[in-house]
Amino acid sequence: MSRKKLLYFAYCVNMLSSRMECCVDKSCVRKGLGKLEGHVLMFGSYNKVWQGCLPTIVPVKDKSAVVWGALWQVEQCLQPKLDTLQGVASRIYEPIEVDISALRAKGGTFKAISYRLIPEPPVPELYKGKPKMRFRPSKLYLEEMQEGAEESCLPIYYRRYLKTISHNGYTGSVLPDLRTEEEPMY
Repeated sequence: MSRKKLLYFAYCVNMLSSRMECCVDKSCVRKGLGKLEGHVLMFGSYNKVWQGCLPTIVPVKDKSAVVWGALWQVEQCLQPKLDTLQGVASRIYEPIEVDISALRAKGGTFKAISYRLIPEPPVPELYKGKPKMRFRPSKLYLEEMQEGAEESCLPIYYRRYLKTISHNGYTGSVLPDLRTEEEPMY
């Protein structure tokens, strides 16, 4: 019996195969890259685990604006695990359906799931054609995102764009504190 699959568009640290295999399941398969047209990448809500602001996708009127990301094939039964990873129950992100163009597709678009921050940040003012960055991710988050873009073979111009994003300088640990209240801190 074959399991139902869904496509997941990852534009953040979930572009990394190590993150998808570790945090979702080893059965996740990268299917290539995808392009979300008419959207921009922004950073919104501050997150204690990552010590910086998290990314989101925001629709804009400019249809030439795009967000690139990795396309993952995920067993449909694993969507709750993906939702947990994205903090859906905590109302950090919400799942959405997006229309994606793929480089290897024979024209047109197809549906995939992705996630966006709650609440959605305001559409930024533009300065020299780029959105102003009111919020910044941690250096660690941004570096993992850039590594995911490299691993996913996103277009070079987009990888260069990701390297222009300013970070907040935080370089410490981003691992959650897994101790119980009774355990000592050492």
